[in-house]
Amino acid sequence: MAAKIYYEKDAPIAPLKNKKVSIIGYGSQGHAHSQNLRDSGIEVAVAELEGTDNFKLAIKHGFKPTNIKTAMDGANLIIVTVPDEIQAKVYKDQIGPNLVAGQTLGFCHGFNIHFKYIVPPQDVNVVM
Repeated sequence: MAAKIYYEKDAPIAPLKNKKVSIIGYGSQGHAHSQNLRDSGIEVAVAELEGTDNFKLAIKHGFKPTNIKTAMDGANLIIVTVPDEIQAKVYKDQIGPNLVAGQTLGFCHGFNIHFKYIVPPQDVNVVM
């Protein structure tokens, strides 16, 4: 069986309209997700460590980066783009305690979910 190729028409942006997306980390993946979503008309909140080069880059790109708790407040979708090796700690200390039932966690890599370093509550959706 050949691989199925998905195109823009197969993934409409409409379900994200009028929703808030929080991007945790503004590194190589976070900045791409943030800009693409913003340019598609989605409200994006960026969480990045103050004073880092990525924090400064987020500002340069027109975002107002903040801490994780503030970025997650009212977010429907939270996309975790920090490196795999720190995800579990960031989740345990900052993401998990601030999750609200019905929110959706998005992961760019499935490592921490697959190996159960991160185990979200049953009332939170997970996408990869």
